[in-house]
Amino acid sequence: MAEKTLVIFEKPIYLCMEPVDPHLFATAFGVVETPVQVNVLLRDSAVTYAVERQDMKGARVLGVDVQEFDTNPARVVAFMLEQGGQVYVVREDAEARGIAPTDLVPGVQLISREETVGLIETHDAVMVW
Repeated sequence: MAEKTLVIFEKPIYLCMEPVDPHLFATAFGVVETPVQVNVLLRDSAVTYAVERQDMKGARVLGVDVQEFDTNPARVVAFMLEQGGQVYVVREDAEARGIAPTDLVPGVQLISREETVGLIETHDAVMVW
């Protein structure tokens, strides 16, 4: 059995009626509910998941609340960090989207593209979404 798993998110799920990416949400439970150490790498456009101060509460479409519970991606990322998971963001991907280090959830680690190879090598298993 793998002792250390890296979950890589590359693209947010679009055209979905869910208020949060279900794979990100399931990964958060994996951080808590398994004996395996689960860490997360956000790259490409998924780096937006780690941007703090995202808030969908109060957003409405056709008079209906878009999000009943506060499960925005930044909150899920913060939860994973609180539970001992490590969350990494590829610096170049964040910069390409105008995301500054101060925009990120505290505790998220910025790494370069080159460092992702070493990160992958330190894990027993890798999942990519």
